[in-house]
Amino acid sequence: MGFRLTRFVVDAAALPAGTQQLDEDFFLVPDDRVVVHGTVRFPDGSPAPCAVVKFFKVISGPATTTCALDPIGHAITDDCGQFLLGPLAPNAAVVIKVFFLTENAATGTATPIVGTCTPIDP
Repeated sequence: MGFRLTRFVVDAAALPAGTQQLDEDFFLVPDDRVVVHGTVRFPDGSPAPCAVVKFFKVISGPATTTCALDPIGHAITDDCGQFLLGPLAPNAAVVIKVFFLTENAATGTATPIVGTCTPIDP
């Protein structure tokens, strides 16, 4: 289980004149939502920066074969190939699709990248 911070709004115009510092206590509340994070890698194990990681909610059917998907968000990997997306409902069935476009793709010579959870041994 995680925790989240409820919304806190500071209206500087409503503060007493001369107020230069505002001290507040923030209390986290329980949150059962899920955050998904990971790393996208090329088959040689190197990180894939600027890959698109798209998340879909399964509408019906088995997650491994259904095309009944509803897009719910996406993330772009950073220079280390890492991404973070969420929060998601704790009971959601989610399909993750990764897309990476090589520099040569603009000229029509893109090479598909096969992703794995761990690097492929040569």
